[in-house]
Amino acid sequence: MHAAADFSPNGLGPLATALEGRQVDGLVRGWVARVHGVHQDERAWWIQIFTDGDESACVVLRCSHRATAEQAAAALSHWQPSHTLSMLVLNVMAVV
Repeated sequence: MHAAADFSPNGLGPLATALEGRQVDGLVRGWVARVHGVHQDERAWWIQIFTDGDESACVVLRCSHRATAEQAAAALSHWQPSHTLSMLVLNVMAVV
């Protein structure tokens, strides 16, 4: 069972909270994003997302500190969730 995440200690509330429970339409229609974890470093936010009901279908978003929830959701719309664990990282306004 998924529990609500608390993002208050790291100041990432707005972006992570906007993605939590968001319906994503794209390559796979109508899946719901769940935030599993958030990490911040000096260059980016790293947000681990999985599909509602399947923690094995996950991806990590590497987001610029200026990235918006709409930009992150747009990146998620190009990801095709699969039922195998992977180390896929999607860049959202991030310098690589």
